[in-house]
Amino acid sequence: MENINFQVNLNGIIDLLSNHLYSDPGVFIRELLQNGVDAITARKRLGHQFEEKVSVELFTASNTIAFQDNGSGLTEQEIEQFLARIGSTTKKSDLDMSDDYIGQFGVGLLACFVVSDEIVLVTRSAADGDSLEWRGKPDGTYVIKKMKKQAPIGTTVYLKAKLEYEEYFDSYRVNELLRHYGQFLPIPIYLTVGKDEERINETEAPWKMDRDEAIAYIERESFHKPMDVIPLHSTIGGVEGVAYILPYAVSLQDEKRHHVYLKNMLLSDKMPNILPPWAFFVNGILNTNSLRPTASREAVQENELFFAVRDELGDCIKRYLIDLSGRNPELFKRIIVVHYASLKAMAVEDSELYELIIRHLSFETSYGDMAMSDIIASHPSLLVTTTLDEFRQIARVARSQGLMVVNGGYVHDFELIRQLPSVEEEASVAVLDILEFSSRFERLGGEERQSIEPFLAYANELLERFQCRSLVRWFEPADIPVLYTTNDEVNFIKLADDSEREANGLFAEIVHVIRKELYEEPFAQLCFNYNNPIVRKAAASKDENIQQTCIELLYTQALLMGNHTMNAEELRLMNESLLQFMNMGLNQAIGGER
Repeated sequence: MENINFQVNLNGIIDLLSNHLYSDPGVFIRELLQNGVDAITARKRLGHQFEEKVSVELFTASNTIAFQDNGSGLTEQEIEQFLARIGSTTKKSDLDMSDDYIGQFGVGLLACFVVSDEIVLVTRSAADGDSLEWRGKPDGTYVIKKMKKQAPIGTTVYLKAKLEYEEYFDSYRVNELLRHYGQFLPIPIYLTVGKDEERINETEAPWKMDRDEAIAYIERESFHKPMDVIPLHSTIGGVEGVAYILPYAVSLQDEKRHHVYLKNMLLSDKMPNILPPWAFFVNGILNTNSLRPTASREAVQENELFFAVRDELGDCIKRYLIDLSGRNPELFKRIIVVHYASLKAMAVEDSELYELIIRHLSFETSYGDMAMSDIIASHPSLLVTTTLDEFRQIARVARSQGLMVVNGGYVHDFELIRQLPSVEEEASVAVLDILEFSSRFERLGGEERQSIEPFLAYANELLERFQCRSLVRWFEPADIPVLYTTNDEVNFIKLADDSEREANGLFAEIVHVIRKELYEEPFAQLCFNYNNPIVRKAAASKDENIQQTCIELLYTQALLMGNHTMNAEELRLMNESLLQFMNMGLNQAIGGER
């Protein structure tokens, strides 16, 4: 048996890096920054006293960039070990494992091959006086030579742009990338173009600022003023940062754009999962010392530590909201108003968030729109409808009965209301049975009930084909002559009837079978209000045509008032009964004139 080494296609690896691992060719700036900062960190650990500095110089005429640091440099042995072996890194030795280092992988320098056909590295080690030049090419070949002229301690990397990558060597683009990745690095970074030298990273990090400074910084960077900033801290993850509350409503599906830094170097400006999903109303700016980056260094590994850190950061946001509700209730209410829809969605899933905000949420009730705190204070016993249509059917009548009915038909409202007793002991919630609602009304006395029985029987006969039965009660307000109530089962039967009439033979038979399988055929209810004078007059009338017209008009009017969909037969009935009623009135008027 013979051990055979793999043959690595370096061009293939570079293509993999550029097309799959790295999101943008500009990451070579980040990799060079990281190497420079880590080298300076390594030299400081040797006990050297020096003025730390990373210098970037652009030679625009030749599309060349020079990246220089005054860090520890490399010996010839280290060049052989770390630049000639893909995947090796100085940070993986037992002696050099340190939380001070940004880098974790030894493929970073290969990112330079994405934008350049050659890497020229000039270095002088702080531990060895020789100055060395290393030239590497994408085909895997390289040469090392000792330089006659002594270089300063540190490393300089020279890159010349490939065709089609010149934009990444433009002064504006380089300046932008340096700021993007390195604006909060503690080591000074300078950019030189011609005779002009500029300090890149003079801005203090937001997590080091006080509240007003952080708000001003975010307003400058994002062009909108946040509602507030929340300090974030995780001990186990070595995380510090801020979360700023967005001043506009966002969807739960919107891409989250949290900025995450590793030891002050930007990893990603759109990392979605670093904060809990329910914290959709904030954007975070965070710096970590302990979370491990992925191979691309554009995210962090989602391991057990990651999720523990996320929970800890979520606790920071919750504690802030709890404190804010007492310290600044007006701001707390404004936050809820701006992010109302999404907060409701998350409160359904998160019991702590639910308990925090439920009293401040507003709901549509039979008494108008009210905050839950006011609902509980005035009516601790609630009825909740399952649909918007059910609420519309009985809202006005419910108020006249002194009943607090809350509309559960809007998204998430039903679930939120049903959970109320879990946080409010004095509150009780019952789901409204819409077809039983009329049982709450006053029943008629014996004589009145007997007198109206023929009218009800006639109404049942007329409305049978519309899957509706009638009853009579006395209720407020008196100006509502009838109350039509229905549910999903009744609506299904009506839809099935319409389909059976209009569908082909096969589908009609299927609908017929489904309907016959029901244990008990449901009916909608048309409740006549005996408190209404028109109903009493119609019931007392001895003219069957007048009664028919009244019943049909009251039925179709109830459908319209309840926003119910009317089928073709009901629309025809409404038109015919309305014309009949008008004709009766006109005939009477003309007869009176004669």
